[in-house]
Amino acid sequence: MHDIVNNIGVTQLLMPQTIHSSELDTGSIDTQGADIQSIVVLVGNITDTLSGSVRVDLSIQHADDDGTGNPTAFAACVDANVLNFSGLTSGIFASVNASGLAEKRYVIDYIGGLRFVKVIATPVGLTNGGPIAMLGLKGNLHEMPAVNS
Repeated sequence: MHDIVNNIGVTQLLMPQTIHSSELDTGSIDTQGADIQSIVVLVGNITDTLSGSVRVDLSIQHADDDGTGNPTAFAACVDANVLNFSGLTSGIFASVNASGLAEKRYVIDYIGGLRFVKVIATPVGLTNGGPIAMLGLKGNLHEMPAVNS
């Protein structure tokens, strides 16, 4: 089949919600059964005046399987583990720290080879915040078709 619905697994990882004082994350994403996992972070209108000290940091972490199908401790990803971004520091791939960086989408591909991955949105100095949502896209599936219903 040469269509998207049957070839890419789509999961809503984080329902749209306001980020202001607590971090929001995807939870543990099990990458088993796919060669690539993309995470899409949808950032809405952050109503604070964004700057280096008022921002939302987006980071990615990964973990291995502990032998029981659960993740070990998560650790920050590095450049070799991802596509679409470089210069990761402590897993941070983007900082939404200016108005031109809000109301955008950020897509990062995980290719690190460990079974579990998660993306975290960390607020720094926000008072009002704004909406964030996250989607997962699994590609190069080992079993087809994808289950998207």
